[in-house]
Order: sequence, then structure tokens, then C-alpha cells
Amino acid sequence: MILTSHLFLFGLVAVAIPIAVHLFNFRRYRKVYFSNVEQLEQIQTETRRQSTIRQLLIMVCRILAIVFLVLAFARPVIPNRSGTVKAGINDVSIYIDNSFSMENSNGSTSLLELAKTKAREIVAAYGPTDRFQLMTNNLEGRHFHWVTKDELMLLLDDLDASSASPTLSAMIQRQFDFLSTGHGANKQAFIISDLQATAVDIDNFPNDSNITTTFVPLEASSLNNVYIDSLSLNAPAFYRGNSVSAEVWLHNDGDEDLTKVPVTLFANGRQRALATVDLPARGIATTTMHFTIDNAGVIEGIIETTDYPITFDDKYFFSLNIRDRIKMLTVEGGNSNEYLDRLFGNDSSVAYSTLNLKQMDFSRIDGNDIILLDELPSLTTGMMQSLKMFVEYGGTLVIVPADEIDESSYNDALRMMAAPQMAGRNKARATASSIDINNTLYRNVFTSKTTENIELPTVSNYHRLTTGSTTLREQIIVLANGDDYLCATPCGNGKIYLFAAPLRDAYTDFVRQALFVPTLYNMALYSIRPTPPATTLGSSLPVPLACRYDNNETAVKLLSADNNYEEIPDIRRNGNNCSLIPHSTINTAGNYRILQNGKVYEGISFNYSRRESQMEFIGRDTFSKMLKDHNLSNYTVVRNAEKPLDSYLKEQNEGRQLWHWCIIIALLMLATEVILLRLPQK
Repeated sequence: MILTSHLFLFGLVAVAIPIAVHLFNFRRYRKVYFSNVEQLEQIQTETRRQSTIRQLLIMVCRILAIVFLVLAFARPVIPNRSGTVKAGINDVSIYIDNSFSMENSNGSTSLLELAKTKAREIVAAYGPTDRFQLMTNNLEGRHFHWVTKDELMLLLDDLDASSASPTLSAMIQRQFDFLSTGHGANKQAFIISDLQATAVDIDNFPNDSNITTTFVPLEASSLNNVYIDSLSLNAPAFYRGNSVSAEVWLHNDGDEDLTKVPVTLFANGRQRALATVDLPARGIATTTMHFTIDNAGVIEGIIETTDYPITFDDKYFFSLNIRDRIKMLTVEGGNSNEYLDRLFGNDSSVAYSTLNLKQMDFSRIDGNDIILLDELPSLTTGMMQSLKMFVEYGGTLVIVPADEIDESSYNDALRMMAAPQMAGRNKARATASSIDINNTLYRNVFTSKTTENIELPTVSNYHRLTTGSTTLREQIIVLANGDDYLCATPCGNGKIYLFAAPLRDAYTDFVRQALFVPTLYNMALYSIRPTPPATTLGSSLPVPLACRYDNNETAVKLLSADNNYEEIPDIRRNGNNCSLIPHSTINTAGNYRILQNGKVYEGISFNYSRRESQMEFIGRDTFSKMLKDHNLSNYTVVRNAEKPLDSYLKEQNEGRQLWHWCIIIALLMLATEVILLRLPQK
């Protein structure tokens, strides 16, 4: 093609024709005899000088007309910055940012649909022998193959928005890696994106002089978005009949103040709460929504608002797993405790069992939520090692010492778990002076911020608790002399509660006070390790599960609430705890259920990352300057991506075409010649 164009330049030889005509077509003046001199006034005269200039201009017009006509057929170009493309096939990689922010509108259609149109324009600008690759945020295996023009068009038809939101540098590097496997004479990468600020990490952009990279930035007509960011619940554990308070956080990422934005809460398909929120421009607001837990089992919740055109973040999914019963084991060192039996024995929400120390079976430890050691004379090393593991995996251990104890064995066991030590007896009578009403144990128990009207316990003949440099301690009930009556020590994922005296009338009146019930009952209630109400898609962190699944039993299944998704999840067990390892196969936000033997054991919820909700984008001019500042000379930015890309791509690939200008100039020269020939001669 290039050689054929060059052959047209031999047509410049035709320039000799007007020159020859000019040289051999001299006007000869002849004498005219007039019979009457008056007739000379009717003859138009022309000087020799005027005639010469006129003929020269006509010759120049003819020469230029021929020259530019020949150049038009030769198709001259101005090479682009990278030079004209080499002869051979082109390897073209097109990356379409199909993240949720591309659901925004440019006024007539979504940016994602516009991106597909731009991709089709790019493909149309290449020949039938060129090879193509389509890359998206999904990183599907079918996209890592060379395809033809027609095959790529089919891939574009199947492209939808994705929850994945990788950085641009990661996607460009994948394009470069794939292009390096090609053998085309020219390697070109195209990036079609809205240049969302959270994805543009220009400091990490790769640079390859062998690959020409072109950005096609798309801009939305409106950058407003309202989304539900997160929620927090009012208690670490929930039970049947409990009133739940959900604090919902909403963001307004637009430039206008919004009033009475509706927010609706659904639980198990029923609308349970409704609220309206006023949102300042670029601001945050919260609202608290209440509902009651009617039954045990899985609570599948949805918090929803209304916004357009970005809708992926208008719903926030959450799950609550309400246990039927709390599993509690009391290991007795002597006689049973009537107060404990009365509190837990007749409570339908607690599966309460007792075991005498002489009948202690370590296998009974596993499977419980809370274990209470009631007046054991000593703590053996083997038992405490098992109990330490139980606590570290999320269990709750309550230690109520006996009157007479083997202090050495107690201290060895307590030291093992970094808990306070026993330091002798105090037989004096002491009254509690303060209660930590802000402790998790007393959440929602007290309505007042002070303990002035609370009946505080009195204790006598108690064990003094001391702390060392390595001891961890939460003081819950403190006596007037500064000694602890009840304290707590975190240990791994669980907690240890330590009393200073037996829970009997002879040692304290605490067992007869109103404070006794919420203290002991909340120890049991909060022993259930809470599972997170929701998890963000894309995270690789393990998700804690409420139930303990045995991999040796029937396969566990993960099923979406709408029954459109099912898989066998990757569940790992660590002692008493189970967790789910999320994989990339879960890519749709929603409520999911975990089943075994056809029974729903618990729920788990996934939400899309709110990274795409932030409507902050980098403009074309700013982005071009950023590329220049980072010396990324192989990157170019399409200045007007709204117009068809055909002419731009031809200019990029072939250089700036000048043939149409040559034709225009040739026509102008011919028109000028005609005008010169028609001018009246003087």
C-alpha cells in the first residue's frame, strides 16, 4: 500500500505540461490597418508587461493543481508522536472498567454502555487479520485469549457491571503481560474508564516503550450518589424477644443538600422499621431503627434507600443468628449452688448441666458456651490447659473459688491465663464502692449514669486478688478498700470472670440482690461468640461462624436467599470455632444460608465494597498532566472521547492524513485559473 502510494509521485512529471504550454504559446502581435482612426477607441489594449504576469499566474495555478492532485493520490501523512505503525498485524488489548461507578449516566446512557460503544469503534478501526483481547475487572479465563473482531463483539454483548474494583495499575500490568505473549508487529493497549480517583494509582503505572497505551476517559453528567455505608448494633449478643437497635450510617456524595431521604428496614421479608434522614451535601447522617426478635434462628435483614443511577449501594444486607439455647456447664467442687440452679435450671434459653469434679470428663468441655467452676478446692494443670484452650477459642470461663483452696494450684492456673493471683484471705467485712456500669457485662442494664441508687453487695472472708506486670484485668465490682470482688481477663477470643468469694449467703449478700441476675445471666448470654452481621465482598479474611461444623459429616452448603447460588463453602475449624474462607466465586451481595443435612444452621451476609460509591474522578486535563509529570511518554489520552474514535485511531495508527487538504488546494488552484482566464483584458 505504501509502495503504491509512492509510485503516484511519478505523476509530478506532468508539471512539465503547463510549463511547456507557457514557453511555446507566445502571443504574436500583428498589425491591424484601420480605414478610420476612430475605430482605435473600440480596441482593447494590453501591455506586454500585464500579459506576462497574467500568463505566469495561470501557469503557477496549473502547476500547483497538478502537484497537489498527485500528492492527494500519494496520501501524505504527518507521523504521530510514536511514529507510524510497522507493517504487519496488530495485537490490541482493550480494558473496560466495568466497576459499579460505570453505571453512572452521561445524560443519555450509562457509562458502561458508552464504553462498549467505544470498544466497538476501536475494533472497527482495525483490519480483519488483527488480533484482540478484552479485559474486564472480572478477570475471567475466557478473556485471556486472542480473539477475532467478531468474537470480541460477542464478548462485549455479555459484559455487565462487576463488584470488583481493582486499581488501574494492576489492570494495565495484566494487559502488558498478555501483550508480551503476542507476536504482532504493533502492540496497543486501550483503557476505557471513568478514572475514579480511588482506582487511579499513577505512581504504580507500568511503562513499556514497545506498547502504545491509550486512555479513553468517560465523564458522567451527574456525580450525585446516596449510599448506605454501614450499620452498628446495640448489643454484642441477641436473643429471642430482644429489642434490636440498628444505627445506620448514610453518605451523601453529591453537591446538594437532601431532605427526608427514606430508609426502610426489612427482617425476614417483612418491613419492620421506616425512617427519613436529612443529608447535607458531601456529608454523613445516621438514623436508629428498632425491631424485635420474634423467634430463634436466622434473621435475614435488608436496609434499603432509593437513589439513581448508582443503585448497587442502596441496599445493605445483614444477618443475625439467634441461638435457641446457651450451653452452660457448671463443675461443682462440693454441694450444688441453689442460686445458680434457680437462675439457670429453669430457664428455657439455657441448656444448663452440672458435673461433680470427681466425675470430670475433659471431653465435656467442648461444645459449651460457658463453663463455671464452682468452689473447686484446687485447679489441676491438665484441666486448666483444656480450659485455657476453650477460652482462647471464644468460650467464657467463670471461676468462683471455694472457701479453702490450694492457693498454689490456683495461682499456677491463673498465671497461665494472665489473670489476677490469689494473695491470702481477708476475713473483714467490706462493701462494694463502685460498679463499672460501662462494662459490656452491664450494657443496657442501667438507665442512670451513676450507681448512687444501686444496692451494692457486701462481702466477707474473701480472697484478695492481686495483679502483676503481665496481668490483664477489667475491674467490674470494686470494694471500698480497693480490692476486687469481680474482675475479668480477656484471653484469646474469650474471657475469664473471677470472683473473690463463694456465691453463698455466708460470704456475700450479692446472691440476694437484683444485681446478681443480670451479672450472671449476661455472662452466659454474652458467652455466645457473636458473628459479624455482614462481610464485605472481595475480602479474603475468614468470616467467623456461629455453628461448629464437622467436615466429616454431610457436606455443608452455602445457598443464597433467592436460591440462585449454591456452592460447597470452604469452612475451617479451629478448636471450638469455625470460619468460612470467602473465595472469588461469591460475587453478588445478598443474604446467604449455611445448610447441613437440609437444615438451615445460620445466615451470613455479603455487601459490595463502598469504594465505588465515592464519586470522585480525575478529569482529562488533570490526568494528562499527571502522565506528563510522571514521564509516561507512551501513554496518550483521547481529548474528546464523546466523538467517534475512527478518525482518531487512524491518525494514531497511520499519522495525520493530508490527502483531503491536497484535493481542496488543487480545486482552489483550478478555480483561481478559471477566474484569471475570465478576467477582462485591458
